Amino acid sequence: MPDPAISTPYGYRTALAAAFGVRLVSDIPERLCRLGVRPWVDGERRARIDAIRRAGVLFVHVPKNAGMSISQHLYGCQVKHRSIRYYQSVAPDLATLPSVAVVRDPVRRFLSAFAYARAGGTAHNRVATPFNARYRGFAGIDDALDHLAGARGPFDVDHIFRPQSWYLRDADGRLAVDELIAFEDLARLTRIGRHRLAAPLPRINAGAGLDQPLTAGQIERIRGFYHADFALVAGLQRRLAKGRQARMEIATG
Repeated sequence: MPDPAISTPYGYRTALAAAFGVRLVSDIPERLCRLGVRPWVDGERRARIDAIRRAGVLFVHVPKNAGMSISQHLYGCQVKHRSIRYYQSVAPDLATLPSVAVVRDPVRRFLSAFAYARAGGTAHNRVATPFNARYRGFAGIDDALDHLAGARGPFDVDHIFRPQSWYLRDADGRLAVDELIAFEDLARLTRIGRHRLAAPLPRINAGAGLDQPLTAGQIERIRGFYHADFALVAGLQRRLAKGRQARMEIATG
């Protein structure tokens, strides 16, 4: 008699994911990349990669950073949450294209992810089934922080809670994306790669957000889990500040 735990389509997907040490079937290619194995690319994934080639710019979609809006603008489709390591493995030729990603203050991003998690997603996208019930059951911020603290690694949490740096660094831990855009600058963004924006990007999958005061202890826990992201954002802010200063010096001659 078939095992009732895996006798449904969802059960088979759960068992398949577990065989690779992940919670999401869609994470199997990422797991293989990290094992040094080039994943097989099916027709749907090939279509996304071809769309990237046609656009002439590789956008790495970091979740909760307005990525669905940018992906739709650039490619006319959603490229999903794939890391730079995935692209380096399945389509090495994309390395010749300019690459770009949006990064966001880790505390604000965590709060956005928390609100999204408790709502189970939005009308455009839902939290994945393996995490949905638990996330909707979060009673407060500390429940989400306990979930992060108990994770053995990024594959144990949904994409919305994974560190931004996980998507942007190569196998040696180096930043492998050419240009980082601050989330706060999106309203003023006029160009992505060779693509000019005639107006601010429409927001897709935007949640209601959460403006909730955090305790010092909660902020410290967020800093601990997302320490690499804080360094990433700080580096971007330093570069932006230097650029503004250089422009001011030129303007004042």
